[in-house]
Amino acid sequence: MEKRLGIYIHVPFCIRKCAYCDFYSITDFSILTAYTDALIAQIRAFRPLARGYLVDSIFIGGGTPSVLPARQIGRILSALRATFRVSPSVEITMEANPGTLDAENLAGYREAGVNRLSLGLQSADDGELARLSRIHTRRTFEESFLLARLEGFRNINIDLMYALPGQTEQRLADTLSYAVALGPEHISFYGLKLEPETPFGKDPTIASQIPDEDEQYVMYLSSVHTMESAGYTQYEISNFAKDGMECRHNLKYWHLDEYLGFGPAAYSFFDGKMFSYARDVERFIMNATDLRLLFDEYTVPSEKELAAEYVMVGFRLRRGIDVADYAARFGDDFDARYAKKMKPFIDRRYIVKTPEGYRLSLQGMLVSNYILSEILEF
Repeated sequence: MEKRLGIYIHVPFCIRKCAYCDFYSITDFSILTAYTDALIAQIRAFRPLARGYLVDSIFIGGGTPSVLPARQIGRILSALRATFRVSPSVEITMEANPGTLDAENLAGYREAGVNRLSLGLQSADDGELARLSRIHTRRTFEESFLLARLEGFRNINIDLMYALPGQTEQRLADTLSYAVALGPEHISFYGLKLEPETPFGKDPTIASQIPDEDEQYVMYLSSVHTMESAGYTQYEISNFAKDGMECRHNLKYWHLDEYLGFGPAAYSFFDGKMFSYARDVERFIMNATDLRLLFDEYTVPSEKELAAEYVMVGFRLRRGIDVADYAARFGDDFDARYAKKMKPFIDRRYIVKTPEGYRLSLQGMLVSNYILSEILEF
């Protein structure tokens, strides 16, 4: 029986780095073609390992993948099809910055096989967008969204952020109202985190402008209500979808299914191993097919470590942990291992008992990192 596999392709190029972003990317576009060639070489090197797998999701992320011409995206997808057995119904997502899109390249991405688009709006307030160093405006975003519809995209995600510096509840509500009125199939909704090595993280004045925990609590709960009232079901802490439009690829991460990453900074969970590549484009281009020279991390997790990872990612899902599935995968009794540690959080209604197992309440999702640090054994 074929095993299902997800593929992640990292495109580490941006026109300009956003002030909050800690993802690996560079602004030197002179090596785009060389990078694409290296990606394709690395993909082809996995041919001997590809047997027995059916690829049913591909995610092209970044960076800003939409800085790559459609022809290069087509070459990458062709290499994947030549190397792996790809499902006829594969979900192929590509992230895109609205400031980089036009009708011609959108049509080219569709022709190459991209059938799901993820557009980074972040905010519908032009002042907030400028503060974030985004290269687009609200108007630019709307033009890109409508162009994508005209070019045939019927599965579009919008990325939104909350807890921005100086953001009010009303401005966030206005952004949510704007986003749901456009009718995307999926909305990703993330709270801003100050990463130390970013411009925001290095600016001591930013932290004092971030809404406090009580304000963030209200922002999150009211936003969840707004989206669910508009027909978007929350299926993960930060993700909301219309019926049947959940992101198939991201569900692989939260179900602890297998996926392969290609490109610098990409992560993989494949054949019982977890590994990532160094955040270095030039090193990648020079050594794309010699993985030993690219590894940043490489581990073979124990069964106990995998079980803990399963619990950690599983609690991100709104449906939570299925104890029967846990027992089938790890031969372990979930209640025997975790019930005592979970009891204080159940009593405070941060964890809820379900017919299948356990899940976090909305309040629990807001403090999920703390809860997991208390119940997990690493």
